[in-house]
Amino acid sequence: MTRIKQKASLIAFGDLSSRGLAFLASIYLARVLGAEYYGLITVAIAVLGYTTWAADLGLVHIGVREVAKDPAQRAFSVKDIFNLKVLLGAAVLVIATIVTSILPLESIQKQVILGYLYSLIPYSLMIEWFFNGKQQFGKVAFSKFMNGIFYFILVVLLIKRPEDVTFLPILYTFGVTTAVVILATFALIDKPFVTPSKGTSIYPELLKKSSLIGVGGIFAQVVQLLPPILIAASLSMHDVGIYGAAFRVVLIAMLLDRIFVNLLLPNLSAIWTSDKKLAEQRVRMVLNIIIVGGTLIALLMIVNAKPIVQTLFGTEYIESAPILQILSLFVFFTFLNSLFSFGLLATSNDKAYFNSTVLGGVLATLVIIIGAFIGNTMTAAIGVVVAECFLMLCSYFWFRKVIFIKPLLPIFIMLVLGGILFTAIELLNPHLIIANLLILVTIPLGSWYSKVIKIGELNWLREKLIR
Repeated sequence: MTRIKQKASLIAFGDLSSRGLAFLASIYLARVLGAEYYGLITVAIAVLGYTTWAADLGLVHIGVREVAKDPAQRAFSVKDIFNLKVLLGAAVLVIATIVTSILPLESIQKQVILGYLYSLIPYSLMIEWFFNGKQQFGKVAFSKFMNGIFYFILVVLLIKRPEDVTFLPILYTFGVTTAVVILATFALIDKPFVTPSKGTSIYPELLKKSSLIGVGGIFAQVVQLLPPILIAASLSMHDVGIYGAAFRVVLIAMLLDRIFVNLLLPNLSAIWTSDKKLAEQRVRMVLNIIIVGGTLIALLMIVNAKPIVQTLFGTEYIESAPILQILSLFVFFTFLNSLFSFGLLATSNDKAYFNSTVLGGVLATLVIIIGAFIGNTMTAAIGVVVAECFLMLCSYFWFRKVIFIKPLLPIFIMLVLGGILFTAIELLNPHLIIANLLILVTIPLGSWYSKVIKIGELNWLREKLIR
């Protein structure tokens, strides 16, 4: 089995290359298109995100988990999962196209949203989940890199003015299709469909099993996908662009979360089936590391928000800086939520995952709606942070029934420490380099002396990174 460090490196390369290139493309687009059209593509991608989740309906997570098992122990074949995924994708595409066509939108808005929806076709054919389940992260990383590089090059070459926004969905779909073709080529060697299909009679059972994860996943994504749509409905596309610039920076910070999730699901699942006590010990170690790491990243984002926005997006987006400061807390809560929610999936507690994400998602939706409609982009950002906190608390409520953990005290300690440090920086107003050095030194030392991080966690982390 590939070593942890090698796996993390491959996942990091795949996510950093694809999302990093997409981030560079978004910076270019924000400057070329302006805030209004940048807001439009942010809304279109949010709509695509919802339809992608509906077309997946948890089949990807089921696929990763099933492929990780011995073929003789699989409840569902790879072929059945793939076939059902394609059927769902086609159905969702037809429904989404009809609904979008009848909405009272401007012509260019409708054209862009419909254009992005057609990328559901290659998304349905994507078999990234098969290689993730086999932990062949190198192949996935290569496909993501090629997707990102093709999309970035095409954007820079072909998008030169705001009116070119209608070409973007075509370029986006081409990039996704590139990744599909690459993984399909690898599949010719790995032969994922060797195990015969159990027939269409298995589809209802498979759909029932996956829908617990899928519906829960849709609710879990509400904090990322719903705000742009609500801001567009209550304010304007320009405001969506301002919010979208801040959230794009947040997504880059969340690359660490993506790496963590891709490692957690197959590895915790494997340990849980063989040694539950060891799995519980590992979770407690990871929890403390996440609390400290999340605090560190969030505080660095708060202090550096203004120079980050000004450097990347320009003065037109300077209003995004305070929004980014607020959303930095979203990153902290997301790290925790990922451990609890995906921990439920890794331990095969699908119903608990469904319950936690649906309850949390309903509460989150209400908070985001209130935040978007009673004020401006600032109140919308506050609503997003509170919503993610609700999702985290709901996941924690169910996860502690599986693995008993006590995160509240270390979370309180690190938030208080971070708050004191931020207040000191605001009052003393040191040079930005000095402020960053203070954060980088104070947070680790504070976590050590407050015993949030102990020698056991450090030794385990060092061992996993070195081996």
